[in-house]
Amino acid sequence: MISLDKTVAPTDAAIIIIKSFWYTALIIAAGSWWYHYRDSQTQKKSTKISTDLSVLPCIRNRRSIFPKSYLKHPLPLDDSIIQSLLNAAIWGPFHGRCYAGNQHPAKFVVLGEESMIEMQKMTLSYYDKNWKEVGWGSGEKGTQEEYDAWRKMTEDEITGRWGPCSHMIAIVMRRQSGPKRLPEWEEAAAVAAATQNIHIQSTKFPQLACYWSSWHAAARDCNEMKEFLKMDAEDKCFGFFIVAQVKPDECQKDRRKRHPSIMTVEWRE
Repeated sequence: MISLDKTVAPTDAAIIIIKSFWYTALIIAAGSWWYHYRDSQTQKKSTKISTDLSVLPCIRNRRSIFPKSYLKHPLPLDDSIIQSLLNAAIWGPFHGRCYAGNQHPAKFVVLGEESMIEMQKMTLSYYDKNWKEVGWGSGEKGTQEEYDAWRKMTEDEITGRWGPCSHMIAIVMRRQSGPKRLPEWEEAAAVAAATQNIHIQSTKFPQLACYWSSWHAAARDCNEMKEFLKMDAEDKCFGFFIVAQVKPDECQKDRRKRHPSIMTVEWRE
């Protein structure tokens, strides 16, 4: 408050009041600017420190672990773990969600011990009848003697190579899962994304050893396999997701290297 002296003219008093208000406003404005500037700098610094651009551990730790690293006589794997993997598959993208009545195009058939053996024996039975026309394995062709050698090796794998597996999950693409018929590539991509989610979720359980097997090509695509997995005529089997348990000494071995240069990326303005 300004106290007016009788010797001071009213005009001078007005000037003093105006200047006082001006200086006060200037001090307040400067203080406000400094407060907001300091706050913005703090936020920038905080953002710079807290922004982690590294790949998520669950993605980085996803890897294919093959039979040579499987624990030979593992304890039974609880079904809830398998269900956890399948629950992750649901969250993969699929275009059919945009259309009423369309379900996810993926169908997963979980094979336990008995059905895994049944599927492998069916595979051998198919090749016994058709090996001269389709070959065997990945399409190899040869003599009766060569086929017999491959067959014995493959039959031995039922209790050998695949013996430690707790489950094989058949990966099926349903060609039309609802009233809306979508492009086949979209349904195939959705199934692949769902399977990738299963593999990523498996990293939650360090004891698991998993990989996506394309299986023996001709047997995978044959009518006998369609019947075994209860597939419709246009459905396709994309192989099997193998679930086993890893040897303790193999858990920490990961020598993989993935440099960005192996992938083609183009940036455009």
